[in-house]
Amino acid sequence: MTSSTNITRKNASVGMVIFIVVMVLLAGIGQLFIKYGVNVVTTSLGGFPTDIPGFIKLVFFWPVLLGLCIYFFFGTAWLKILADVPLSFAFPFLAISYIVIILGSYLFLGETINFLKLVAIALIIAGVICLSRSDTSEHPS
Repeated sequence: MTSSTNITRKNASVGMVIFIVVMVLLAGIGQLFIKYGVNVVTTSLGGFPTDIPGFIKLVFFWPVLLGLCIYFFFGTAWLKILADVPLSFAFPFLAISYIVIILGSYLFLGETINFLKLVAIALIIAGVICLSRSDTSEHPS
């Protein structure tokens, strides 16, 4: 195997881990804006728009547009993350967005949190910690 195809382990710095977490938090916040905007527009239109003017109204409603912009920013930041750390290290952090969504949906969208969701949050946190501390090398030396 040539050195260009040999994937070796890159250790993530504390700064990179913080960057990953912040970007994942932003992705979750973007989803909350999108959901809020979709709720407002679909309520005012009597359902999801099936015509072009209604769809344009939905996409350009400020919370939806802001959420999409945040998500675009997250996507471009994700490229930097993937360039610097192995996918098997970075990808589990995306599970943090589930926590952001559950808590944000409760706080801002009036959704409920039950015991099973709290257990799921604890398991997600434990899983992300375990995966981030495990050996992330994709090919052993």
